[in-house]
Amino acid sequence: MSLPFRLRHLFRRRQSEAEMAEEMRFHLEERAADYAADGLMPEEARLAAARKFGNLGSVQEEAREARGWGWLERALKDARIGIRRLAKAPGFTLLAVLTLALGIGANTAMFTMLDSVLLRPLPYSDVGELEAIWRVLPQSPQGSLSPADFADLQREAGPYGVVAAYAYANTTLAEPGQPAEMPRAIRVTANLLSLLGVQPRLGRDFRPQEALHGNDRVLILSDRYWRNRFGGRADIIGRTVRINGEPNEIIGVLPASFDDWRHLGWADVIQPLGLAPEKLADRRDTMLRVIGRRSPTVSPAQAAGWIAGFGARLAADHPEVDAGSSWRTVPLKEDALGRSISNTLALLVGLSGFVLLIACSNLANLLLARTMGQTRELAVRSALGATRIQVLRPLIAESLLLALAGGAGSMLVARWTAGWLNTLTIESNGFSAGFAVGWAVLAWAFGAALLTALAFSLAPALFTLRLDVNDTLKSGGRALTGGRGHARFRQILIVGQFALAMVLLAGAALFIRGLDELNHRRAGWESEHLVTATVILPVAGYPDGDHITAFHGLAIERLEALPGVASASVSSFTPFFEWYDVRRWVVEGRPLPEAGHEPAAVVNNVSPRYFATVGTRVLAGRGFNEHDTPSSPRVFIISQSMATALFGTEPPIGRRLVQFGGDPGRSGEIVGVAADVRSVMPAPGPVTNQIYQPMAQEPRPRNEIAVRATGVATSALIASIRGVMADLDPDLAVRRLQPADASIERSNFQVGMLQDLLAWFAVLGLALATLGVYGVIARTMAQRTSEFAIRLALGASIPNVTTLVLVSGVKLALVGAALGVVGALGVTRVLGAGFPGMRLDSVAALAGTTLLLVGVALVACWLPARRAGRVDAMQVLRAE
Repeated sequence: MSLPFRLRHLFRRRQSEAEMAEEMRFHLEERAADYAADGLMPEEARLAAARKFGNLGSVQEEAREARGWGWLERALKDARIGIRRLAKAPGFTLLAVLTLALGIGANTAMFTMLDSVLLRPLPYSDVGELEAIWRVLPQSPQGSLSPADFADLQREAGPYGVVAAYAYANTTLAEPGQPAEMPRAIRVTANLLSLLGVQPRLGRDFRPQEALHGNDRVLILSDRYWRNRFGGRADIIGRTVRINGEPNEIIGVLPASFDDWRHLGWADVIQPLGLAPEKLADRRDTMLRVIGRRSPTVSPAQAAGWIAGFGARLAADHPEVDAGSSWRTVPLKEDALGRSISNTLALLVGLSGFVLLIACSNLANLLLARTMGQTRELAVRSALGATRIQVLRPLIAESLLLALAGGAGSMLVARWTAGWLNTLTIESNGFSAGFAVGWAVLAWAFGAALLTALAFSLAPALFTLRLDVNDTLKSGGRALTGGRGHARFRQILIVGQFALAMVLLAGAALFIRGLDELNHRRAGWESEHLVTATVILPVAGYPDGDHITAFHGLAIERLEALPGVASASVSSFTPFFEWYDVRRWVVEGRPLPEAGHEPAAVVNNVSPRYFATVGTRVLAGRGFNEHDTPSSPRVFIISQSMATALFGTEPPIGRRLVQFGGDPGRSGEIVGVAADVRSVMPAPGPVTNQIYQPMAQEPRPRNEIAVRATGVATSALIASIRGVMADLDPDLAVRRLQPADASIERSNFQVGMLQDLLAWFAVLGLALATLGVYGVIARTMAQRTSEFAIRLALGASIPNVTTLVLVSGVKLALVGAALGVVGALGVTRVLGAGFPGMRLDSVAALAGTTLLLVGVALVACWLPARRAGRVDAMQVLRAE
């Protein structure tokens, strides 16, 4: 039949059925009239016509098959039956849909993160050809390059391809009538954007001559900063702003795709590198990060070999600075994200898989318990002639309906979770990671829901196929709970749920405790009553060390004059975070160590009252004072661990240190030993030695201001400190002016996000496991009503029945918890490898989570156990 005719039968079924009935009546009457014309009586003619025509119902069914869409009609019929069956069991339906929505929603949210971070390509052309080039030292596995090393590389890179460099910059931006800001800035070689394949959406790219020192007063804005700071004005090109106190022209705005946080996306302002000639010849200051684009004719192995060979030649030519170094290439995406992010994402996806497994186990248990409760119905249908497919079709239809509802619910959970994650990742510039639920994620969610529902309806389907109709009809209600095999299968599922829930719960508890200890760790410093801020001095107003030192003295004097201020200091770094100035040192008068293995230490330049302000004790010798000036002999204070590492039990005071590869002016006398300080960062750097030098002997434009309060709240000083800075210089931008404890908490926001996700997974896992054990035990207890009635009739007490149910559930929870502890220890090992600065070995946390899990299981079992003990034995047995 034609398609229009079939569609008409599908959508105008009643009219089509009426027309078919009328047509068959007409044919039947015509045949009866023919028999009557042959001489039969009217009644005999009608009966003969009916016999000749055949079974009217069968003929109508065949006509419907020919006219309509049989498979679709059967599917719609099964769906209607499935909806009615699910509506009759709202408790089961709600539990099943909620299980699917939460389990698949959590997994979908992690897939959203995976898609946004790892699967989505970087916003550059031909990303596979882009590589990061690292200069590796034992003290710095991801070493940057010096300007002179990069110049040599750029000059000789023909056999490799093209290279470009960039460096993070300390920048202030100011306009008349507006407060100065400290945008995130990078300085780049003139060819960086073209190497990445990025073209400005407005204006132009840098020109080669603008990379020269003195010609570099131009800048390009990111799309985000253009909209956030300048309101997205189309006439921004050609506008002049003050960068570090000097006028700079805005020449371009980058496309929105460049605002990709995974690589350079947090950059607000891009400027030419513009290094002075003496800086271009410097081989000691490794300030540049290098990106290369391989030539299309060069394979990754060939490129890596050429870069390694170039690094070896450079180390041989300049052993005083490059000895012991090796060069290698890393795919740009791997460099951008870092191994820790990839490992963390993999861990989160794996843990979300645990949640999904708990949900799947729940669903399988619920469906199995429901199917066993319908054994008599299924047996009756089979006895009446239904084929196995006809028996299974309603079960499959129910599973598909649950999958549809669960998939829709999972999308709500995933969208909510993605929004929550975006809130957690909001940076100080107001922008977040931008996790979004796209079409690929939608397909994943519905595919996962469909596969989960179908796969875990397999258990009840297999149970149905093995159903013995005679035994089931003979046994009455005694077959409702299934045999030993079914009971064992259900118990394994419940044990698995609790084991996975224990892994999530214990892992989250240990990580939360570790992060709390990390945020509240005060090792060698004291953050209470301390306010900190970052200040960058504009180059135009502070062109040399004398101007910077003068500002430091005046700022400290003004700050200490404020009411409620005990002391103030200026330093390169605060003690709570990592110090990124790593230098190599040797003890004067000792033989030089093997090249590349010189002792390394992180360096902090500090003002005289720094140690008193941040709460670090000077254990031996003296602190710095106003007599430590640029014209006085150079002096150092070293940490206790560095003193032990270099001098053992010998007194370090009076010994001299020489910066390896530096000029004679870089040597100095050790005048003090300070207590070791530990940062609050979860992954401390490889260098543990610490060395301090007077800020006046090496002044820098980027400074950390620290102010210790006395008698007043730290929040009360913030406005006064900001006012002092603004009075000193209107072009002075102050970033992160807040209590030190707030800065510490904010610094670990990414780890905090991981903590929140682990806690979310733990709550989900516990909730799903609780729902599962409650749902299964409640349904099983309902199916064992006759058994409990007989027990009560034979003299069992209500506490006996209640205890029977409780013990069976809690025993499974204990076995699952024991298995889960082993898994939790494995998860904490993975977490510990990614965050070595955290302690993840709390016995109290493990014991507490175990008790919580067993307690929740006890409550989940107690509710159906209480109902089991209240069975009316007489009424149940009378009905039986």
